Amino acid sequence: MGVILFVRHGQASVGAADHDVLSGTGRLQSEALGAAFSRRGVSVTRMLTGRLNRQQQTARCTRGAAKWPTSAEVDEAWNEFDHQDVVAAHRTVDTPDAEPLDRAIPRWSSGLHDHDYTEPFPAFAKRVDSALRTLAAELGPGDTAVVFTSAGVIGWVAASLLGGGEPQWSALNRVAVNSGVTKVVVGSRGSTLVTFNEHSHLPPQLITYR
Repeated sequence: MGVILFVRHGQASVGAADHDVLSGTGRLQSEALGAAFSRRGVSVTRMLTGRLNRQQQTARCTRGAAKWPTSAEVDEAWNEFDHQDVVAAHRTVDTPDAEPLDRAIPRWSSGLHDHDYTEPFPAFAKRVDSALRTLAAELGPGDTAVVFTSAGVIGWVAASLLGGGEPQWSALNRVAVNSGVTKVVVGSRGSTLVTFNEHSHLPPQLITYR
């Protein structure tokens, strides 16, 4: 069987001029994950990230601590949904005041206002499903791929494999821990979710959700 480990990026620099950069906590989370992989003897066949800086920085920090020789491939199919577009559409249509992401996401994921978004929720889900199928088909027996991505992507991978659809995605998206690991195994029966959001590598003070 092949294995895909989905890693949520470390904490981003929330509130900073450039949000798409790991915070100090985010770097520590990523290094703690890499150290845990090293202790457990986890080796990888492939590393992939999306285009976002926080995803790629998490990959570099984790790789360094794990002492993996494999370099990360960049694949935009693993990008997070565009939260700025989601919030902007919600603000423009519903209220002149800025709305937090938690209020904007339900409108986007409802499927009732798809024309307002650059990437509607169904298109996002289709993109992630396609990326998962492609990667799973490329894995050989005994291969392990690590994908450094974001909460929305990982939530949809899990919800799709469990058959829970958008309602389950909404619930999972809210609880993803920074640097948490979700495991999918790939075999003759297809792709199967084994664990979601595992984060035992983190001490309590490093557990964050944003």
